[in-house]
Amino acid sequence: MIRPRGCLDYLQLSWWLMKRQGRSLLLATLLCVLSLPVNVTVARTLLPETLVQVLGLLLSLFLGFRYSQAYNRWWEARVLWGALVNESRNWRDLLTRVLPSQLPLSLRRRLLQQVVLLMWCLNAELRGFDREATVLAPQAQALALKLGFKNPCVQRLLQHMAKEQYKLHQDGWLDNVESREFGRVQQEITNALGGLERIRHQPLPASSTFFIRALTWVYGYLVFLKLDAIGPTTTALVGWLVFLVFLMAERIGTFLEHPFVDARFALPMDRFCDLISFDLLGASDPLDPLAQPCPTKGPWLR
Repeated sequence: MIRPRGCLDYLQLSWWLMKRQGRSLLLATLLCVLSLPVNVTVARTLLPETLVQVLGLLLSLFLGFRYSQAYNRWWEARVLWGALVNESRNWRDLLTRVLPSQLPLSLRRRLLQQVVLLMWCLNAELRGFDREATVLAPQAQALALKLGFKNPCVQRLLQHMAKEQYKLHQDGWLDNVESREFGRVQQEITNALGGLERIRHQPLPASSTFFIRALTWVYGYLVFLKLDAIGPTTTALVGWLVFLVFLMAERIGTFLEHPFVDARFALPMDRFCDLISFDLLGASDPLDPLAQPCPTKGPWLR
């Protein structure tokens, strides 16, 4: 995700959008250039008096709906990641408060490391397209091997955490009330995980996306024709720029719709995982690579 801090960062974002939309912008430019010799005839045929106004109203309604839905998905994902940060801290504090001091420190640390690994696995699965071929960050992969997981995944880790809690209860380290507390925290973690997976695997309907994109193309082109038909070349240039701006604005809604994939608009999930790793492992082992705070360089957050 980009966090602009000045004019240069906004220029970088604009340049990236133009590069990402290069084909669409080029096609729109060619369409405008080819229409210049016949602009009067085309405008007379395609532009009744009220058509542009009606299409503009429709486009504003549909684009507003698109942005609202896309931002709601983005914000819900942000809230769910915040819940994961909070519940991971609850897990840490519960281990400190409930487990007796006689319990080996290595076991406590392993229970914390499992939650850290769970978050990094979720990060990788949300970014990837193939759940079976997720690529962990190098430090997370090293932690997985240390814990004995060759190919870790979210579901396997959740099941392993449940087995660890059951074993602690069976061995007498936890009573019924304490066991239920651990179960409640893991349930909250599972609920947040499920919400993030739902957002990742259930995008907005493709038919809605296609209709809004097609309406944007039609309206932007008609605005160009109208401006070109009523004035000199400078008005045609303004119409062309308006056409391109509409195309880019429509695409921004698409990027927001997917809050995990694109580095410029996605949530900074690496930062969330770094924060969780530091909160859970920093106190017990400050030298652990996962416990090191990650500095922010430039406007980009991963």
